[in-house]
Amino acid sequence: MTDSLLWSRIRMAPLPATRDGREFHCALALASDLPLSEAREIEMEYRRFLYLAAITDAPRVVPPQIRRAWQMHAQSPEYALFCNGVVGKALPLDDATRMLGAARAYHETRAAYRAEFGQNPPRFYWPEGVRPRVPRWLVAHAVILGLSGMVAYAQGQPLILAGGIGLALGLYGLDLYFAHVSRKRSAFGDRLSDDLSHFLNQSQGH
Repeated sequence: MTDSLLWSRIRMAPLPATRDGREFHCALALASDLPLSEAREIEMEYRRFLYLAAITDAPRVVPPQIRRAWQMHAQSPEYALFCNGVVGKALPLDDATRMLGAARAYHETRAAYRAEFGQNPPRFYWPEGVRPRVPRWLVAHAVILGLSGMVAYAQGQPLILAGGIGLALGLYGLDLYFAHVSRKRSAFGDRLSDDLSHFLNQSQGH
């Protein structure tokens, strides 16, 4: 193992609890409708992911079930303190499946898991591969730029291509705006709760 002391810190450090004293894995189980035993396993796999992300600057891709735990943890105001004091560096919540090369980065994350922990990652939580998420605007941009480029070439009017580029940029701006609004409405952006209770409230409302 690259850094056994770091792993010991991450493995033993307490994760945030709710105001009523519910432990992290209990909150995760309630929010995700999981058995407690499965939520405990996800918590441990999340800790392993934190360690893998801490020992390198290379991108690490987290599978969906473990990402849920990451999302919950990142909502706590204690998350930044946890990263600085336990992990040793900031780990901003992101969606690495959207980046180019996500499949390769995920493969490298699983390989690092085997190298660091001496065992294969459990397939139930770490499937063989993840499907990269194509940005919503990418197809529309490709169509707009492709059509405007062909028309501009056929008619010898470069301004048509410039108009297509402007339209594509406008759509991209709208996409960013609506994504920002969506994050604010779902409490995954600017407005953070003071603990994990919003996950519990969300799950109880279903």
